[in-house]
Amino acid sequence: MLLHHHFAELGYEFYAHTQIQPLQAQRLVEFNESLAQELGIDFSDEFVQRQLSGQEAVDGALSMVYAGHQFGGFTPRLGDGRGVLLGEVKDNLGVLHDLHVKGAGKTPFSRQGDGRAVLRSSIREYFASEAMHGLGIPTSRALALYDSTQAVYRERPETGAMLIRTAKTHIRFGHFEYFFAHKKYDELQQLIDYTLDTYFSHLKEDAQPIQSMLIEIVQRTARMIAKWQSVGFQHGVMNTDNFSILGETIDYGPYGFMEDFNERWICNHSDYEGRYAFHRQPGIGLWNLNCLMFAFSKHFSREELIEILKHYEPCLQSHYDELMAEKLGLANTVELEPLLEQLFSLLRKEHVDFTIFFRFLSLFEADKPEFLMDEVVDRKAMADWLNYYWSVRNDGRDQQAVSKQMQRVNPKFILRNYLAHQAIEAAESGNYLPFRQLLKVLSSPYDEHPESEALAKRAPDWGRHLEVSCSS
Repeated sequence: MLLHHHFAELGYEFYAHTQIQPLQAQRLVEFNESLAQELGIDFSDEFVQRQLSGQEAVDGALSMVYAGHQFGGFTPRLGDGRGVLLGEVKDNLGVLHDLHVKGAGKTPFSRQGDGRAVLRSSIREYFASEAMHGLGIPTSRALALYDSTQAVYRERPETGAMLIRTAKTHIRFGHFEYFFAHKKYDELQQLIDYTLDTYFSHLKEDAQPIQSMLIEIVQRTARMIAKWQSVGFQHGVMNTDNFSILGETIDYGPYGFMEDFNERWICNHSDYEGRYAFHRQPGIGLWNLNCLMFAFSKHFSREELIEILKHYEPCLQSHYDELMAEKLGLANTVELEPLLEQLFSLLRKEHVDFTIFFRFLSLFEADKPEFLMDEVVDRKAMADWLNYYWSVRNDGRDQQAVSKQMQRVNPKFILRNYLAHQAIEAAESGNYLPFRQLLKVLSSPYDEHPESEALAKRAPDWGRHLEVSCSS
């Protein structure tokens, strides 16, 4: 495993040197073999194992410093309170990926925290990142999971764990906010130059490369959130320190995948005011980008920054429309808005499962509507919508081919809270089989997996009201 340390070259204003502090009786319980192969990481190598587990020090390992707007309020100094960036590795195509450890122990940025992670939250992040990857949404990835015999105290004593994850970068909106807020303008410029050179080098020949970089960050963020909305994903904690400059979904905490359709759904029990509710995610994305632009207010005028932000809404809307048209099997977006307006009104009223409905719609035949009609009480309303829908979709194309294409964009499996809950309970008792069974279908959610049919079913009554909070 060849580790690079490009971020470390920026200097001590950007981080503190740290090392992993291993847990008691720590053991590797899962590793992502296919991802490891892509990154050239050999888990059978004893020295590599010792580096990744913290038994061998890694020169250049560090914890980043950054700021962030958290639930709307600015915190001028945050940082990796329980994370260690071991370095960067190159994949088979020569692309750099951060190798980052979560739950590695106290760092200079831990504040009053213990720097640890619990098995519950580590499994949830492992599931989420691989589920999002399976859905084709840019995301950090889970590389390895460790458990231990060490107790970590949250609301109760829990099993201490550690997660190794990868992402193309862990540079966040909050990095730029930190240096701007502390008036460290030389370091801010250094960070801008590093980001441009490392991640946006294709823009360096543009007339205004920094402006071009910001436009691309705006567009990547817009497309990421459009994808979230199309699959019913809610992040739960859309703070600016949880937003990647590359439009990758990072920092999974109290997230959720919508089951019964409700655009006002709030997955995070700690989000008392519903700031990050599902229907507010597009607006919060723009709000966060405003915060990022403020950090560039010495580079551009207010009017220039507004022009950059104007790329957000049309990019998000057009990408969302494309995704939803694909989910509906439509050739274009001409009738999309009225179709979705009527459909979402019906799904909300009838408490229809978002994922199951669209998967069933992929199998829909005009002369066999019963399995969709059985999802609702108001059968006439569903019949009326299906008639309207079919009149738009049935435009002379091969409808069997349309159906097959729809099945490639409408997942059969999503990460339902009750399934995660069951897998976590089993893992906490030492049984990782349910974890691996669920992980298999989440990694290829569009496939049928007939042996795992039960994992595609809606939640039972007890599993419909499970709460997830920031402590998760």
